[in-house]
Amino acid sequence: MAKRRMAVTIILLCLCFWLTPCYAMATSTTDASEPINVNAECTLTLSYTCDGTAFEDVSLKVYKVADVSSDFQYKLTSSFEKSALILNGVRTNGEWDVIRSTLEAHIVAENIAADAIAKTDSEGIVCFEDLKPGLYLAVVGTVTQEDITCFFDSALVALPGLNTEGVWEYQVTVASKSELIPPIDDEIELKVLKLWKGDEGRNNRPKSIEVEIFKDGESYQKVELSQDDNWSCSWTAKDDGAKWTVIERNTPSGYTMTLEKRGNSFVLTNTYTPKNPDEPFDAPQTGDTSNIMLYVILMIISGSMLIILGIIGKRNAHEENK
Repeated sequence: MAKRRMAVTIILLCLCFWLTPCYAMATSTTDASEPINVNAECTLTLSYTCDGTAFEDVSLKVYKVADVSSDFQYKLTSSFEKSALILNGVRTNGEWDVIRSTLEAHIVAENIAADAIAKTDSEGIVCFEDLKPGLYLAVVGTVTQEDITCFFDSALVALPGLNTEGVWEYQVTVASKSELIPPIDDEIELKVLKLWKGDEGRNNRPKSIEVEIFKDGESYQKVELSQDDNWSCSWTAKDDGAKWTVIERNTPSGYTMTLEKRGNSFVLTNTYTPKNPDEPFDAPQTGDTSNIMLYVILMIISGSMLIILGIIGKRNAHEENK
């Protein structure tokens, strides 16, 4: 009987572990061994090579997006305050990609001036010195050299950077992600889609919005999106390696706009952000509530089984004493 009781107990414990969420530990800024020295001077070195070729004499623009506090809290600079982006608490590369695309669109649409400009050397390297701690965006775009055309992704870089030992490094080196553009003269279809988030059940949405399309930093077209066209539009253009981006003009009050690139599609999302913190809205869940009922049921079953085992044990002990 004791063996049977032990077996049932083990099964119950196994069920408990199976239903308990498992969280993976990851390195974060909380692992830092010391605060950031906000008065330190930082160095940012970037490398631009594509298909084994170093791109020389390429003009690189760097923008300071946000200042950073000693406890690693970002605050948008005056140049990017209009974006109203939330930079603290971002955890995934996907979220940072959306932020990067949105910042690029604001630079083009608002004609934001760069904080620093420099050109690459013969090895495709450029170095910026005497930068104050913060979040920086380095932008190049599409470049042609010796019949080779390459697109360089913008780089969103935190200064200083945190190494695996939890130490802040004030000299950061980044190799820009590149993509070789073949000599294709076909046409491509590009799309814009507007999404709305967090305003379900409210009547805050405007009847239409204005979206401006940019090609290589120049205004290409302005379009109006509404429910009549499913908040979307498309257009065709020559596949010549041009850099396209879009932005929503006059974002409705109470909303924050973000831009996500998905191939040749641009997804503009308006997220409702009420000024009154007490006003209910669709906030992300911070805990796992999907298995609550399972936990409750398991607790009831576990308690019942223990009671039954106790009763059986007492009966067996009583019979053995007879």
